[in-house]
Amino acid sequence: MQFRKSHNPNSLNTIFMYLQANPADPVPLLPNSVALLLVFCIVAICTFYVSKYLETLYAAKYKKPFFVHFYPIQKRLPADLQVLLQADSFYKRLHKKHQTYFEHRVACFLETTTFIGREGIVIDADKKMKISTMFVQLTFGMRHYLLTYVETIIIYPSTYYSKFTQTDNNGEFNPASKAIVLSWEHFVEGNSDAEDGINLGIHEITHAIHYGALRDNNVSAAIFYEAFLELEAYLASEEVRNQLVATNVLRAYAFTDKFEFIAVLVEVFMESPDTLKAEFPELHTYVMQMLNFNYFADKQS
Repeated sequence: MQFRKSHNPNSLNTIFMYLQANPADPVPLLPNSVALLLVFCIVAICTFYVSKYLETLYAAKYKKPFFVHFYPIQKRLPADLQVLLQADSFYKRLHKKHQTYFEHRVACFLETTTFIGREGIVIDADKKMKISTMFVQLTFGMRHYLLTYVETIIIYPSTYYSKFTQTDNNGEFNPASKAIVLSWEHFVEGNSDAEDGINLGIHEITHAIHYGALRDNNVSAAIFYEAFLELEAYLASEEVRNQLVATNVLRAYAFTDKFEFIAVLVEVFMESPDTLKAEFPELHTYVMQMLNFNYFADKQS
C-alpha cells in the first residue's frame, strides 16, 4: 500500500483545526517528585553497593573499615549513670571526642538490651553499667557494635545450673536465646585482678563476638573472621603451639577448642597486653586486627 503526499494547504488547515478542537490524550508522566524520588533511590542503591565493595577491598588491605563512628544525634546517659561512667578506667583513657562516642554506645546498648536477675539477685544501675561498659569496650573498634546475637543479659548471684549445657556454670553465651549469662560473683572476681588474664565478662562477650563474626554479613564481622583465619594458620605450626603451652601465657582452658582459645586470648590481651606482645607479638597483632583495637591508643587524636 502506498501513501500519497498531500500538498493541499486547505487540508492541512483542516487537520490543524481538528487537532486543536480534539486534542489527543497526553502521555501520562510521573509527577516530578515521584520521578526524583525514583532516581534518588536508584542512585542510593548503586552507591551503597559500590561503597560496600570498595570498603571490602579497603578492609582487606588495611584491616579496618572506612569509618567506625558516625552518629547524627548522640545519646547521653542520665546524670546518675554518667557518674558511674566517669569511674570506668577505659573511658578515662579516651579523648573527649571518643568519650562522647563511648557514652552514646553505652546508652544504645542499655536501650536495646534486657537485663534479667535470677535467684533473687537485684539488677541495679551499677551492674548494668559495669557490663555495658565492658561490652562497649570490646566492640568499640567495630562499626556494628550491637551484636545480632546479644539481646539479653541474665545474671545469677553465683554458680548456677545451665539447662543449655546441663552443667554447673559460671557463665555462658547462648546464641539460641541471644543471651549472655553471668555469675555476678565471678564477674566481679574477674574484674578484681586486672592482670591475671582471667575475666568472665570478657570471655563470654568474646564468644558472642566470635559467633556473630561467623554468621553476620558486615565489615566488622568480616575483619574479625579474616584475622581469625590468619590466626588459625599461624597456630598450625607445632612449634608455636609448643611455645604457647610452655610459656603459660594462656591458661590450659584455652586449648579446649578454637572458640575457647579466642576467648582466653582476648582475656589476656585486654588484661596483660604488654606480656602478650612481648611473648607472642603475632598473637597480639591478630587480636588488634580482630577488634580493630588500634583505635583505642592512649594518644588518639
